[in-house]
Amino acid sequence: MNHIFASNANMPKPRPTLRNMFQRIHLMIIAITLLMAGIPLSVLSVFTLKTYAEHNLQLVASTISYTSAAAVVFGDKPAAQEALTLIARKEQIYQARIYDQKKELLASWTSPTRLHMTIDDPIRKWLLPKMVVQPVMSENEVVGYVTLTAGGATMVKFLGNLMLGLLSCLVLTALLSFWLVRRMHTGIVDELQNIAHVARSARENRAFSLRVRPSQIAEINELSRGFNSLLREMELQQADLVNENDQLSYKALHDPLTSLPNRSNFMSMLESMNTAQEQICVMFLDGDGFKAVNDTWGHAAGDYVLTTIAERLRMQIRKNDLVARMGGDEFSILLRHIAHKDDVMQIIDKIVKAMRETIYLPNGEPVFISLSIGFTLSHEQSTPVELLEKADAAMYHSKHSGGGWSFS
Repeated sequence: MNHIFASNANMPKPRPTLRNMFQRIHLMIIAITLLMAGIPLSVLSVFTLKTYAEHNLQLVASTISYTSAAAVVFGDKPAAQEALTLIARKEQIYQARIYDQKKELLASWTSPTRLHMTIDDPIRKWLLPKMVVQPVMSENEVVGYVTLTAGGATMVKFLGNLMLGLLSCLVLTALLSFWLVRRMHTGIVDELQNIAHVARSARENRAFSLRVRPSQIAEINELSRGFNSLLREMELQQADLVNENDQLSYKALHDPLTSLPNRSNFMSMLESMNTAQEQICVMFLDGDGFKAVNDTWGHAAGDYVLTTIAERLRMQIRKNDLVARMGGDEFSILLRHIAHKDDVMQIIDKIVKAMRETIYLPNGEPVFISLSIGFTLSHEQSTPVELLEKADAAMYHSKHSGGGWSFS
C-alpha cells in the first residue's frame, strides 16, 4: 500500500497548457489594471460624494433654520414639527432635530429607512458627513439650533452601483480576454502543433522530407527555419545511409567483375521458387579453355573474357530468367515457367551460337571459348540443393564428353 502511495506521489503532475497560461496572465493583468484604476477612482468618487453631501446637508440645515425661526421664537412645537417634517422627508437625511435656546427639544424627525443603522460607526464616520449644527437666528440673535445627521442610502446605493460596475467590467474584460486568448492561442498553438506533427512524423515514419510551414510570428518562424534545416541535414544523411546500404546490399548479392548475381543471390532466388506450382530449369555452365587464356595473356584478359561471356549469356535468356556467376569461369542459369524440355533446348541453342563468335581481347588477339552445359528440370519434391547438384553433375558429364550439353 505504501508503495502504491509512493508511486502516485512520484507521478509527474500534468503540465499547464499554453492557453491556460495565457488566460491566467491576461486575467492577472486585467485584475491588476482594474484594481489600480478602480480603487483610486472609487476613493475619489466617495470623497467627492461626501463633500457634496456635506454642502447639501448644510443647505438643508439653513433652510430648516430659516423656516422654523418663528416657531422656535414662540416655542410652538407643532409648527416646528410641521416645518421640520415638510423639509426633512424630501432630503437624504437620517435624523433632524430642533432645539430652543436652552437646548430643549422642540421637534424631531427620523427617517423610516433603517439602512443607515446597518452601517458600522467607523465606516459611517468615514463615508458619511458629520452631524451638522445650524443656529436658528432671529433679529441677529441665536434663538435655537438645528441638528442634521446624513442618511446612508445614497452612499450605499452609490457603493453598490460602483461595485456592480467594477464587477461588470471585470466580467466583460474577462470574456474579451478569453476571446482574444482563444484567437491568439489558435494562431500560436497551430504553429507549434505543426512543428510537433512534423517532428512526430519524422521520428515515427522517418519522413525527413517533410517541412514546417513558415510562420507569421518571428520567433516561431526562426524556430521553423532551424527545424527545417535540421530536417534537411537528416534527410541528406538518411539518403546517404540508404544509398550506402543499397550499395552494400548490391555488393553482397552481385559479382563485382560481371555485375551478375552471385552464388548467394542465385541460391536465394532458387529457394524462393515454388516447384509445386511451376516447372523450372537449373542450368550449370563452365568455360572450356579458360585457363589457357589466363596463362597466355594474363588475368586482365581472363577478366575481359568473363565479362564478355556474362554479357552474352544475359542477352540469351528471357526477362524473368536469371543468370549468375558462381565463381571462376562457372555460371548458372535459372529458367522459369518451363512447359517442355524443348523450351530449354531453344535457349541452349542460342547460347551455343552466341559463344561461337570470336572474342577479341583488348590487344586484338582472338580467343575462342566454348561452354560445357548441364541442366535439369524440377519436379514437385525437388530441393534447391538437389537441382544444383544434378545440373552440376550433368555439366561435368558434358565436359568429360568433350563439351556441348547434357541433361540430368
